[in-house]
Amino acid sequence: MKEMWDQRYAESKYIYGEKANLFFVTQLHLLKSGRMLLPGEGEGRNAAYASRAGWKVDAFDYSKKAVENAKRFFAEQEVDVNMYTENILDHPSIEEKYDVAALLYLHLPSQQRFIAHRFVADSVKPGGVVLMEVFSKNQIGRKSGGPPNEDMLYDLSEIRRDFEEFDILLLEEVEIHLSEGKLHKGKAMVVRFVGKKKNIWIS
Repeated sequence: MKEMWDQRYAESKYIYGEKANLFFVTQLHLLKSGRMLLPGEGEGRNAAYASRAGWKVDAFDYSKKAVENAKRFFAEQEVDVNMYTENILDHPSIEEKYDVAALLYLHLPSQQRFIAHRFVADSVKPGGVVLMEVFSKNQIGRKSGGPPNEDMLYDLSEIRRDFEEFDILLLEEVEIHLSEGKLHKGKAMVVRFVGKKKNIWIS
């Protein structure tokens, strides 16, 4: 899988475009800037936007080629982002460090997703926010993007379960029109989530 992504990012620059994800942009306008974590950030378009908007951004991707492209993009955009190579499944735990963490089109097999979700949930402070936009299971059969494997796609119940210590501010499945480079293009079924971590959580 890693080799596939390295090859994909090597074939052409900015395969998902240079503009930040629209849902991400909309949500950032509602939040006070602080520290942000962006796992699976690819070539850096969302990180660059957040940095320009005043956020202190840490971002990573497990494709070395994506990270190379992202660092070049940050230099072109004259933004300061701490970008590094790491697999979210192997990343050392981060405890309550970030004000916001965002998962944008990060798709893993269902057995691995819980690990990724716990990493992200643990990384934000009490009162911090997790943002997600991902392809839903109803994206199967569409040509607008996403893995062709239903097991790697999302439903609402999974997010409720995995982020149970969060107050749900938004959780929806919706059809949108994607225009993000050549790989995310056209009508798509997505799941969107905005959750705020509870200040007191008793398991």
